[in-house]
Amino acid sequence: MGTFWQDIRYGARMLWKSKSFTFVALIMLALGIGANTAIFSVVHAVLLRPLPFDHPEQLVRVTGDFRQLNLQDAGLSVPELFDFRDRSDSFASISGLFPINANLTEVDQPERVEALLVDVNYFALLGSGAQVGRVFQKEDYNPGIAGVAVISDGLWRRRYGADRGALGKTFRLDNDLYTIVGVMPAGFRHPGHSIQSDVEVWVPAGWTGSPFDNPPRGARMLQGALARLKPGVTVEQAQSRMDNLARALKQEYQNDYPDKAGWSPRVIGLRDDLVGNVRPALLVLLIAVGLVLLIACANVANLMLARASARQHEIAIRRALGAGRIRLIRQLLTESLLLSVLGGVLGLLLAAWGVELLMKLSPANISELGEVGLNPTVLWFTLAMSLLTGVVFGLAPAIQASNPNLHETLKDAARGASAGLHRNRMRSLLVISEFSLALMLLISAALLIRSFWQLQTVDPGFGSENILTARLWLPQPNQPETGPYFKHERRAQLYRQVIERVAALPGVQSVGGVSQLPLDGVQPTNSFTIEGKSSDPTEVRAAQSMLASPGYFNTLGIPLIKGRLFTEQDDEKAQPVAVVNQTLAQRFFPGEDPVGKRIQMRSTRTQAPWVTIIGIVHDVKTEGLDVETKPQVYQTVLQASNLSLALVIRTSSDPGALSEVVRREVRAVDSDLPVFGVRTMEQVMAKTVSQRRFAMVLLGVFASIALALSATGLYGVLAYSVSQRTREIGIRMALGASPGDVLRMVIAQGLILTFAGVAVGLAGAFVVTRFLSSLLFGVSPRDPVTFACITLLLSVVALLACYVPARRATKVDPMIALRYE
Repeated sequence: MGTFWQDIRYGARMLWKSKSFTFVALIMLALGIGANTAIFSVVHAVLLRPLPFDHPEQLVRVTGDFRQLNLQDAGLSVPELFDFRDRSDSFASISGLFPINANLTEVDQPERVEALLVDVNYFALLGSGAQVGRVFQKEDYNPGIAGVAVISDGLWRRRYGADRGALGKTFRLDNDLYTIVGVMPAGFRHPGHSIQSDVEVWVPAGWTGSPFDNPPRGARMLQGALARLKPGVTVEQAQSRMDNLARALKQEYQNDYPDKAGWSPRVIGLRDDLVGNVRPALLVLLIAVGLVLLIACANVANLMLARASARQHEIAIRRALGAGRIRLIRQLLTESLLLSVLGGVLGLLLAAWGVELLMKLSPANISELGEVGLNPTVLWFTLAMSLLTGVVFGLAPAIQASNPNLHETLKDAARGASAGLHRNRMRSLLVISEFSLALMLLISAALLIRSFWQLQTVDPGFGSENILTARLWLPQPNQPETGPYFKHERRAQLYRQVIERVAALPGVQSVGGVSQLPLDGVQPTNSFTIEGKSSDPTEVRAAQSMLASPGYFNTLGIPLIKGRLFTEQDDEKAQPVAVVNQTLAQRFFPGEDPVGKRIQMRSTRTQAPWVTIIGIVHDVKTEGLDVETKPQVYQTVLQASNLSLALVIRTSSDPGALSEVVRREVRAVDSDLPVFGVRTMEQVMAKTVSQRRFAMVLLGVFASIALALSATGLYGVLAYSVSQRTREIGIRMALGASPGDVLRMVIAQGLILTFAGVAVGLAGAFVVTRFLSSLLFGVSPRDPVTFACITLLLSVVALLACYVPARRATKVDPMIALRYE
């Protein structure tokens, strides 16, 4: 132990003595370790940390897909939920999930909250309890919706000041009275996808009474079901059993499950369901920062080799005096580990700032998945990374430096060394490695940048400039017929009044409304019938079904291709009409003019009317800029309406300045109606590409750091080589070599290393970039233009890094060099 502390003290003195070397090495290590720590903190929170529930590996979500309709995650119907509960032997318990917008009223200011209807076993299924009060019990069961509620810690603190007296108090959601029976802990979150924000109210439902009224099998109103597998049952086994049950259900209910729809249930592990498509982006970033750290290690190893060369005389003397090789390796490794631990401490400080920056850049579906921060696991990771880094960059220099040729070293010390490239084989290999890794990172980043650029050039089908959006949700009580907006006439009247009042505001050019904004979630899809055309069993006629007001298309700048748009005269007294998009017209009316034709949308409860197509509009991207446009049918809210409306407001100036004014105008129509989701259309669009932007920006930053480190490494190798070859260069110039000859010789040495690194890097990039496929759009993972341009860029940077030491070599004075030697 005494020798160990002696090695640390001696190593600290040597590092302090070489302040420039220590400073540069610490900066490189801090960048590499800090970046790795920051990214690992996100990966740990999202991918590695166990979910905060009992036996989380048993938790799954059950949903349904319609493969022939290309419709995934369509949810479940209530009869299907009951079938899975009663006829499946895979689940220990199962709870339906029905997320809803809800208006919280009888408070100082109405507020939109997200509520979740669940079975009474929901919290027991998760193994979660309340921090105040209780969770649901069997006696809370009601065939419809029970009048009790459990609320979130956030709502408890915001509305009740964290007062335990809130238990037993009542509030109204969509005009229904609920009694608070429990408050969940601050860290509890519903483990699933929500409408827009975190769930703040949980209410038990029985799914059969009002407002459900024994819904038919075709009404897939549930988002899915949360279930716990029986002990010993895997997700794969549960899926196999569900497939068998699905075949039996298709035989029993052939009309509800036509072959052309391709319905099948799907069981998803809860962790996989929450992570979704975030996993590839995070893994790519983790690999990228790992490569940055390797490049930093190679650079520091090069510095260590140069420093070891300068200390050869010292080491040779210690060997001559009896120091063993193991003792020297241990001393040199101690210095490396001391340097890496100091770099880890600085990296940890950098990571603390980096995590905060990551959360600002990250898309919501990353930051909402877990508490990201520097927890004990991340700190242990940083320590392990620091120690491993010290060994990686310190071992080779220590082994090489500890085995000097005593005779040659002492003789060289007397006359000076003039070693060439063959004495720098290890340093050259490190530079080649740096350039190959940097090239792989640069090509990956360039592919993401090109992909993001391609995405930005996609025509969304509408204009987003100077557009403000705001959402309304009309209350629907548990007894729908008692609600103020139960009848279509009242809904249409409200929408008319709101649109008219907002349109009259100063600075507003036009206003429209739509049931759901483009690019703001999955649009509902319904099958339909075309009048006069027999149903082809092999053809699936389905379209996204939306409700829009007169003025919606003009406000959002959706071009009319043929026919006309909705007008105020297209009300409930007029003939039912519809507007369709190009894709629907081309797919279902090939070679025909659809204007004037009639279609009938499928309805699960009532007989839908035949509607006449009056116009064709440009395709609009609804589910993502990178998602293929689907057939779309618009009906006017004056003839058919639901409880949801999103306002689109075109302004002549900054749209954000109208937020409060719009809220005021809506409250003037109905004081209990909150406005939520107020965003500009550009913000709505930005959210759809947030994950791609996150990966692109971070990978671009890491690639830039890698390029800078690689260029620095090449410069360091050549600069050291020039200093070691001073005598050789002096002799060459004394024998007649021109400055141009010396310049070309040194640059050629650097370019040989560069091209070797490029060759290895290109081979690696061909392998690595295929893992980026899920993050790319409109560009191949092996795009030749990207590969060629990045290779040229790297070569130019390498040439510049070679030029400075090469230029310095031409300044060598032969007489001074020879006299020095």
